[in-house]
Amino acid sequence: MHITLINTDDEVWAIGMRGISSVLRKAGHKTTMIFAGASDVPITDQVIQEIATVVGNSEIISISSMSRGSMRAKMLIEGLRPLGRLIVWGGIHPTLFPEDCIPHADLVCRGEGEEFMLDLVERVASGKGFADIPNGAYLFDGRTILNDLRPPIADLDELPFLDFDFENEYVLDRTGMLVPNAGMREKGVVLFSGARGCNNSCTYCSNSRLKAIYKGKGHFVRKMSISRFVEAAKVYQQQFPRLTCFYFTDEDFFSRSEEEMREFAETYPDIVGLPFECMASPRQITEEKVALATKAGMYLIDVGLESGSERVRREVFHRHITDEMQYRAALAVNAYAQQDSVLYFLILGNPYEQRQDLIDGVHLLKALPHPFSLRIYNLVLLPGTNLYEKAVEDGIIKGIGDSASELDFLAGYDHRTHDWKRQNIYLNGLISLMGGRSTRWRMGLVPRKFIPILTSSRVVDYCDCHPLISEMVVYLGIFRVWIPEAISRSQDKIHRYATRIMG
Repeated sequence: MHITLINTDDEVWAIGMRGISSVLRKAGHKTTMIFAGASDVPITDQVIQEIATVVGNSEIISISSMSRGSMRAKMLIEGLRPLGRLIVWGGIHPTLFPEDCIPHADLVCRGEGEEFMLDLVERVASGKGFADIPNGAYLFDGRTILNDLRPPIADLDELPFLDFDFENEYVLDRTGMLVPNAGMREKGVVLFSGARGCNNSCTYCSNSRLKAIYKGKGHFVRKMSISRFVEAAKVYQQQFPRLTCFYFTDEDFFSRSEEEMREFAETYPDIVGLPFECMASPRQITEEKVALATKAGMYLIDVGLESGSERVRREVFHRHITDEMQYRAALAVNAYAQQDSVLYFLILGNPYEQRQDLIDGVHLLKALPHPFSLRIYNLVLLPGTNLYEKAVEDGIIKGIGDSASELDFLAGYDHRTHDWKRQNIYLNGLISLMGGRSTRWRMGLVPRKFIPILTSSRVVDYCDCHPLISEMVVYLGIFRVWIPEAISRSQDKIHRYATRIMG
């Protein structure tokens, strides 16, 4: 059977979709993958016709999206409906917020999609119905049907490697045309994960709700064996000839035991030998693990501060990591990792964060060992998450329309489109200027010696009373993020054009 898999998020890694494609191909089915998430290309009749042509004789069309790509998914489903094919919609957004998706698709997949899609394809091929398919959700006589979930895949080692063969794979370019995605083979960095699930239950993250959905179904956090993980890295190294490093996207790479980390440090350098970036929770960071990861080739470790306020982390995010844990993790990284090899994450634009919380955050950043880098995230109230539900209950937002789910949370603090982000504009803008590299003398664009003055009550009061000043500070931060991204997009466009011209 031929299945077309379409991703409407603005990225081409789509690890979940690539995993499903591998499972289907291993079972003897044909897949086509389409990456239709170019956010600056609207879903026009031309784009729909392009996609319909590539869909061809596929019996099943599977759409995958997070919240940000959900509107594009709805538009594509409407445009492809005349083809008369079975349309399935899966991904994080349908899993957390199925009621938003069920009216549009013939069938929604909640939870992991590998076994669901294989089951569905076999049912369709044999003429069987799918009304009782596990993980399925749909409308029947005006009623929403949510079938029971199958247990999460227990042994990740049994899954085939991600589909990076680039056969029958297309990407929507900036002109609205679908072109072969062969140029992706030239990427110098490859992203993949050796684990699923997270031990934390942060209210802003999908994992807290996923844990509730899967409660009683089996282990939520699962990991590949070290041998399988290293084997995967070796396979991907062979598939990407220009590969220079990996980004391991496990929610918490350091959640592995010290014994596992030691095995990784002893095998990965000899078999693969490429530097890597990974994410780690402060709770799991120890001197021993940092030393082992560094020995294995870790050149950058991403650590989530998320909020500089211990109160906000505890009471709002339900992220039970104290300042002491943050400092201890920072000292371990500073002592045993390569110099200048830590990237901290911080979320801004939080309506539950007060003035003192933000000032506490500045104090935390100042106290961290330098040099380090800081990445600013823009809070998005992801539909279906616990924080989204709280914001609706508290009257901060009405629903998905003003949840900011359409925003790129990686693009830094931006308050322009949602009024609930306009609290403490000056302090949020000031901290956003601290994004980037911090040294002995400066934090991002802000000289360290000016920080006590810039965060004093007198200055903060004055800026809060003069919105124009606060707005100017924010726009400095926005342009600081936008300019490098614009340059990067231009370089990518030139590279794709050159690839097409040169064949």
